[in-house]
Amino acid sequence: MTLNVAAELQIVVLGTDDTSMSDFVAIAAATLEKQNINYQITPMGTAVEGSLDDILESVKAIHEAIVSTGAKRIVTHLTIDDRRDRPKGLDGKVASVKAKL
Repeated sequence: MTLNVAAELQIVVLGTDDTSMSDFVAIAAATLEKQNINYQITPMGTAVEGSLDDILESVKAIHEAIVSTGAKRIVTHLTIDDRRDRPKGLDGKVASVKAKL
């Protein structure tokens, strides 16, 4: 089980009466808490890290949690960075860039 996988998740819920996404972001975060996945909410998406299996299971759980709100259409964007040469989690990726500034 490799923990070197980082991913960014963006979920867009269409066909609601409100243009705000914060309720759905909160549902996603609560679901990640239950899945015991390390995550960081950003202004444009949510970064997650863990094993590939855990991340994919978490995305499915988030999708189903949002469907359970009555959402009729959900668009999910998932970008996966599966680094196998050395461990570097979300914090390490950010620290690497900050060290170069």
